[in-house]
Amino acid sequence: MRIPAIAAAAAWLFLLGPSPTGAQVQAPSLVEGDLPAEEPRAKPAARSGEQVPEPPAPPEPLPPAPTPRSDVTVAPPGLAPGVTIGSEELRRLQRPIEPVGIPPARIEELWQARRKAAREQDGPTSRAAAEALSDAMRELGIGSLPWHAVAEVREAERSLRARAVDDAVEHATTAVALAPDLPEPHFALARARFAAEPMRPLPAIRAAWGGLVAAARDPHVARALLGDLASAAIAALFGAAAATVSILFLSRLRIFLHDFRHLPVVRSGTQGQATALALALLALPFVFRLGPFAVLFAVSLAAWSYLGRAERIAVTCSLLALVAIPWLAVQASRITAWQGTLADDVHEIETGWPTPDFVAEMKARSEREQLPAVALLAVGRWHKRQGDLVEARRWYEAALAADPRSAEAQVNLGNVLFLQDDLEGAKAAYLAAVERGTELSTVAAAQYDLGKLYLRIAAVGQSSEARRKAAQADAPYVSRHGSDDDFRANAWLLDAMPSVERLAEMASRDAVPRAVGEAAMRRVAGPLARWGWPLLPLALVASLWGLALLVPRLAPAAPCERCGRPACRRCDPWATTSCGQCVNVFLRQNAVEPRDRSRKEAQVRRHARTRRWTERALAVVGGGAGHVVGGRPLTGFLVLFALLFLGFLVWFWNGVVPPPQHSPYAVTLRLAVAVPLLVLLYVIAVRDAFRHAREE
Repeated sequence: MRIPAIAAAAAWLFLLGPSPTGAQVQAPSLVEGDLPAEEPRAKPAARSGEQVPEPPAPPEPLPPAPTPRSDVTVAPPGLAPGVTIGSEELRRLQRPIEPVGIPPARIEELWQARRKAAREQDGPTSRAAAEALSDAMRELGIGSLPWHAVAEVREAERSLRARAVDDAVEHATTAVALAPDLPEPHFALARARFAAEPMRPLPAIRAAWGGLVAAARDPHVARALLGDLASAAIAALFGAAAATVSILFLSRLRIFLHDFRHLPVVRSGTQGQATALALALLALPFVFRLGPFAVLFAVSLAAWSYLGRAERIAVTCSLLALVAIPWLAVQASRITAWQGTLADDVHEIETGWPTPDFVAEMKARSEREQLPAVALLAVGRWHKRQGDLVEARRWYEAALAADPRSAEAQVNLGNVLFLQDDLEGAKAAYLAAVERGTELSTVAAAQYDLGKLYLRIAAVGQSSEARRKAAQADAPYVSRHGSDDDFRANAWLLDAMPSVERLAEMASRDAVPRAVGEAAMRRVAGPLARWGWPLLPLALVASLWGLALLVPRLAPAAPCERCGRPACRRCDPWATTSCGQCVNVFLRQNAVEPRDRSRKEAQVRRHARTRRWTERALAVVGGGAGHVVGGRPLTGFLVLFALLFLGFLVWFWNGVVPPPQHSPYAVTLRLAVAVPLLVLLYVIAVRDAFRHAREE
């Protein structure tokens, strides 16, 4: 029976039913004799000096109410005051909850019937089977059938290729009904609607927006996308750091080799021997496989004395980025871990329709190890959705034993007790869930089911209050999963399911993120990971700035600002920011012959031209690399990171860890966003580098 009918019956009983004392309420009358007697007027206050009379004695207690007749039952607790109704009469007025009436194998039967009808071109039978399949999903409490939806999407694409637009729309609509949280059916529906009505793009845009919302809601797709973004960002960070340090080192390699030949032990050898020894020392971290950090730190140490302040900051940021990569890998794994974890299995059981073997594996796992309460709840709800209330109750009680504070277990156990006609036990479970619930969806489910229970005992006011609190807690959850017109067991009562955020938190505690972080540390740090990472690399980076304080005393050579040759005071005491040749040619008058002067001027022009074309060539090859060599290392580092990030997104076009139902629409959308941004940023970077080189 519907809620308005119950409310009307309760009001009718309240007005016409006998009172608790057995007295009858008289109907109103306009006859003067039937009017009630006037109340006595209040006596005037006593005058001063008069004796105040004593108050009258209290009235005698009323006799006890007559014993109710056997055919009249006193209202149960929670019933509205003044209402008495027999339990049999209350049951007769209420519509019973319908238990699960179909076997689980009915899903596959209906699916095969739809496929057979579609193969035989029997449209009405195929559509009837699709409607029956949706109805069976509702009765069994199935939220999604992703593999069936993917098959419908393929049929929609096949229909589009055959120019059967109406069939494509029908298949895509069925796919959305089978898996509303899967983005691919929404995108297929958008494509089909656009093909059906290209002059009316609004329905297609609305369907595409539904696909984006579904992608954000589906943990497989959303967390796979986060994994791709995080992987591209970490790879881009490593690439930008390595490129920045390498470019700055190569630009100062000539000066480093010149100063290396002035060392006390090396100065006795030839220039070739000194160069070979310097390169051999720089290659030691690579030869002994000490890891990328050790290699880049060695070349940074070699070039540190010849770098400016901005270049040193860029090198420091690059080395710190390498130190942070293992930590970033761990954090990225935690926020993207989903597939292959226990949370993924729980989500599959809760929202989908797994095979009995899949659930049996979960049961066997619960015997081998202690599973969290959410996993036990998922198994219990799987049994409850099939109508096996005894087995469901056993798993719910096991979940409560694993976590006595679990509000979800209280709600779902209350639903089983409700379906078993244990209203008092169900009410106690719902009230406990309201007190212990921390998630709003769980509190909303408890209040919603409590409102249904109050309706069963004709407590209309309490039912309305519980429904109001349920809507305040989580109205979207109630409106999406609740139903007042469908009296089937899996539809009329609202189960509490763990939120995706809670399952994601459980997935982040899996062993996979920790293993990923350790693997990233071994890749970056090498053997240094066993020697106090990250304190040791941080100390090494800090030592570079300590070395910067000693650089003025060491008096290293510097690149000549005119010709690029080493300006070394050990070789030429007159060298400053320019080498000795440039000082004699450009700063002293008549110090050299005109022929030598013209040769030096040609060398200066050649150096300027080489530097300009090097900056342009690096800009064309690497975008931000031209900024690094052109004296803007921080800008170059950021441009390199952005370009590499977009480039890795394009490179990982198929996804680092693609979801189970990989969608070609998602790949197309990713490329449609990443490729134009990559081209635009590359063009801007090259243009800026060319303009800067021309101004110099």
